[in-house]
Amino acid sequence: MRKILKMRLKQVVVTLVLTFLVQTSIAQTATNFNVLNCAGVNYNLFNELDAGKVVVIGWAMPCGSCVLPLKTTYNVVQSYQNSFPDRVVMLLADDYANTPCSSIDLWANSNGMTNTIRFSNEAIKMMDYGSTGMPKVVVVGGADHQVFYNANNEVDHVALQKAINDAISVITALNESDNTSAFLKIFPNPSQNKTTVSYSLPLSSNITISIFNDSGQEVSQIFSGFAEQGLNRIDVPTSQLRNGVYYLQLKHNKGSLVHKFSVVK
Repeated sequence: MRKILKMRLKQVVVTLVLTFLVQTSIAQTATNFNVLNCAGVNYNLFNELDAGKVVVIGWAMPCGSCVLPLKTTYNVVQSYQNSFPDRVVMLLADDYANTPCSSIDLWANSNGMTNTIRFSNEAIKMMDYGSTGMPKVVVVGGADHQVFYNANNEVDHVALQKAINDAISVITALNESDNTSAFLKIFPNPSQNKTTVSYSLPLSSNITISIFNDSGQEVSQIFSGFAEQGLNRIDVPTSQLRNGVYYLQLKHNKGSLVHKFSVVK
């Protein structure tokens, strides 16, 4: 009898462990979909992530109780459009793909979520991210298709913002390591009153160097003008910045570079 009980207990433990591992796996990586959106344009999630985008997916019925959490999500995403234009995007998906696109479009536009990509397709499943919610919001990004945020029913704008920032940092670090023709470095980091920005350009170019806070708002434009090919340096005063996390963005003719830094006084 004891042996039977021990065997059953072991089976229960193994089942619980396997269930936990499966749920953890689901929660940590995105699931690809390759479908037409409501505008009739093909959308491949992994292609977008591999291109360096941060994708925020919100599921809705749509319903009245979904409006506030998803409008909060929308506002957070929109706050990045100046600092990271077209890098942070929001998708709106019908929960079980049983609502026509015309209704989704009407609901999104009526509630001020105009800059979203809409879907009604059963391939986009909430359960791929562990559980359902109304609404449900996830943030995915990076070459590993990592899940940075997964929330049901409510959205914490601070946690959502942090998740997007974390995703941007991962993508930026990867781009800098892969980019052999241009680089951007900041030292010292953390900074107190001043830091030095070193950057290299493959060709002479007009550039703009700006600083953005962790909400995606531009707080300072450091330089706008012509820069020579090769290594360049510029001193950046940080004494007027409050303690916190910032992003320094360098735009040049061939693209842009972003480096995360912090100010500690």
